[in-house]
Amino acid sequence: MKKKIRSLLLALCVCLVSLFSPASVFAGTEGETILTIRIGDKIYENVTNGSTIIGDFDMNDLEFWVESVNGNKLENVGSKSTAKDSQGRNPLEIASVPGDGRVAVTLIYHAEDDPVAANQAYGFSVAGIVFANSESSLVTVPKVGKVSGLKATAQSKALKLTWKKSSSISGYEIQYSTSKNFASAKTVKVSKGKTGYTIKNLKGNKKYYVRIRAYKNYTDELGQKVTE
Repeated sequence: MKKKIRSLLLALCVCLVSLFSPASVFAGTEGETILTIRIGDKIYENVTNGSTIIGDFDMNDLEFWVESVNGNKLENVGSKSTAKDSQGRNPLEIASVPGDGRVAVTLIYHAEDDPVAANQAYGFSVAGIVFANSESSLVTVPKVGKVSGLKATAQSKALKLTWKKSSSISGYEIQYSTSKNFASAKTVKVSKGKTGYTIKNLKGNKKYYVRIRAYKNYTDELGQKVTE
């Protein structure tokens, strides 16, 4: 089965250990939700808003199981899961918009309704996942410039990042975490004209991971606003 994920994963990843005060406290906006999902016997990783997945799908009967959210494994969650809330509803809500040879899906997980206590901290809403049976049915997406020349300079309780300017973009996203899998990561958006950013208010005695990508906003053929 042919598959392809055009995900919003960050393009450049570096592992950094500060010589002064390595990070353990995060700042900035909340990070993007990244899912691992199963369809039948196939696993798809790094699925997030606007991901495109190509495979041999029955567009009229897509069935999902959520395996993990930002690296946190969920138990017994899926379109045919036996987990139900007090009203008999499956905690996973699936909304789809059919297109020509493709379908765009929004997955919403109502964690507070899950009878499995371990799942209740991982609610999410991930929109605009596009499933298609062939590349010819995909929407046209703009080309996004890649980030290059990333450098990091450790400072006292901070980390200064610099990079080379990218073209044809809407801005940059910087993500950082003490987990190499970027669990509970924090994301900061930086305007397209910037070539540097300083992560502040960091604690010491922790290894941390940083990655950066350039992104572009556009509206696809299904009328959905997408970040690529």
